[in-house]
Amino acid sequence: MSNAEELTADYLKRLDEVQPKDLPAELDLFDERTSRRGLRLNKAAFSLKHEDQRALFARDEQGWMDQFGLTEEEKDLIRQRDWIDLWRRGMSIYTMVKLIGVTGTPLIEIGKQMRASGTPEAG
Repeated sequence: MSNAEELTADYLKRLDEVQPKDLPAELDLFDERTSRRGLRLNKAAFSLKHEDQRALFARDEQGWMDQFGLTEEEKDLIRQRDWIDLWRRGMSIYTMVKLIGVTGTPLIEIGKQMRASGTPEAG
């Protein structure tokens, strides 16, 4: 049974009523749909709160990713440290912080990605 099948018609109707409708196309909206799509990514990143998971990540990043059933595309986003597309694929900023911490990515690098993704030529 898919996630959509688990939701009642009433719930889906009420959810639709509160969703913004006239947003700019270029806006990256982190909504319930995005969050559901990022479930595997969020489980993986959240695991990094545990010392043994951080040690596994440092020792064997591929092995760490494999245990969560991530798709190849999701694994590539982690390998590339593509923070913007991780967000777009549903990784919550709260779990992303854990991944950022173990990768040692400076905040300025994340800012550069954000700025580049907001320019017309960045597509």
